[in-house]
Amino acid sequence: MPKIIFLTLVVVSAYFYGFHQGQNKEELKNARTQISALERTIEEFKVKQTSDAVALSELRLAESASRDELDRMRSQLADIERMSKTNTDRERNRCLRLAVRYKEVVDRADRAIKFCAENHK
Repeated sequence: MPKIIFLTLVVVSAYFYGFHQGQNKEELKNARTQISALERTIEEFKVKQTSDAVALSELRLAESASRDELDRMRSQLADIERMSKTNTDRERNRCLRLAVRYKEVVDRADRAIKFCAENHK
């Protein structure tokens, strides 16, 4: 009789051990699947980050070129103002200064809109 109880306990223990091992294998399989999905997501974000960095670099280059152009225009305006003699000339120069400021604002807005359109679809 004690042998039967012992054998029954061994069989029940083996069953629960096997059941527990099966659960662990299933959890491990699910964890590996989730890890693979997360690794793919990380790679996608790395690609997106690289793309954003390139776009930002291009934006900085365009902004620098625009700033250089605006500086050149301001310099030309300063030269023209020094040569101005009449009120009409001065009025024209004020209009030119406003045109430069307008161009600067429009350029900034265009770059911002272009950046957003390209990187936040």
